[in-house]
Amino acid sequence: MPLTIDTLAELPRWETARTMGLPGWCRGDALGPWGENLARRFGAGAHDRLRRRLPAEHARIAPVLTARDTVPVHAQLVLTEAIVDEFLAGDLRALLPLLIEDTRAGLGRIQLALVKTMGAHRAIAHGARGFRDIYDRGSAEAETAKGRARVTFRGHELFAHPTWRALQLMATTTVLDLARTPGTVTGEDAGDLAFATVATW
Repeated sequence: MPLTIDTLAELPRWETARTMGLPGWCRGDALGPWGENLARRFGAGAHDRLRRRLPAEHARIAPVLTARDTVPVHAQLVLTEAIVDEFLAGDLRALLPLLIEDTRAGLGRIQLALVKTMGAHRAIAHGARGFRDIYDRGSAEAETAKGRARVTFRGHELFAHPTWRALQLMATTTVLDLARTPGTVTGEDAGDLAFATVATW
């Protein structure tokens, strides 16, 4: 059965200890100016509100992270779930429009025009090729055809995490939005330690 953001949002979450046991690192710009975005949207006290929900290890993460920074892969997941609980009434689905808005705000006009010019096929394939620049474990491979792009992630326990899976569906949905290509995005179990996103338009 295809997985959607809705179905993944309804799955039981992993226990925090299980999430924090995930090995590996990701590049800081996978989180980007997360603290600034919260303050802009929810007020100056948003960062402090969120920190009260976080384990001590994550409460020290800088509110702005760049490509020069690295954080444990579990930080992306723990922060995401805390943001959803503190500001979005626990509804993971409500994160999607915020991610699209923040991504658009973080890209310059030239970059937005470039994504539109590249088109959905090339933009999704480009993202898959850059996967190991962002995550230190696992792999991503894109297969594209007319009106369809499938990206398969293999080789890391991270790829079984429901919140991470939902974030990948949101990321692909964001690419379609940036490329001005209306479509649908679903996910599939792809075997042991593997997950696939499938975009159609």
